[in-house]
Amino acid sequence: PHSNITMSGDALMALCKGNMETFFGLAKGGIEPVGILFSELAGEPMPPAVIMQVLNISEDQLKEAQKSQIAPTCSLDQFFEAMKASVDEGDDIANYKTVLEKHINRMEVAEKVITELRPKMTAFHQKVEGSLAKIEGLFTDMAPEPQKGKPMPPGMINALLRVPKEATICTCEDFIECFQRNLDASDTAAKLTETFDKHMA
Repeated sequence: PHSNITMSGDALMALCKGNMETFFGLAKGGIEPVGILFSELAGEPMPPAVIMQVLNISEDQLKEAQKSQIAPTCSLDQFFEAMKASVDEGDDIANYKTVLEKHINRMEVAEKVITELRPKMTAFHQKVEGSLAKIEGLFTDMAPEPQKGKPMPPGMINALLRVPKEATICTCEDFIECFQRNLDASDTAAKLTETFDKHMA
């Protein structure tokens, strides 16, 4: 069976190498976007520990990341190898391409929208002095119906912003990164600007 896996891994590289490089460039090797991609390909959520295993993240890479207090990242080779290994016999390689393109599109849209909105987001964050309550109000107003305007469950805004659960404020970077992670492909800068303006009035 091993030769089959190699063949399907090679078939994946033949069809998707360009998409994989684009995805990797946008994800900047981040474990999180890679994890979201792998979870979708697997059809079930994969916890970060499993993603790190799949990517063969070494002890050294982990130590290095902890030392610089940043999230660990994978190399392009690690990403390629993990993608190749994830192909099961009988998998439809075309589906990999579709899923990759969807994730690339979402990240490209997010990048563009964030670039456009960064000044607005920075101004909002300054105005509310990083208040989680005010940020929650903004986010719930941007949520689709029927959630729109409904308060979040306790502690959820902290989890979204990745700040300690006792925190009541966050940094501007926390806010922008959270926004980028949760941006929907249908979100436009114009639509979001309206909500920002309303909350800054």
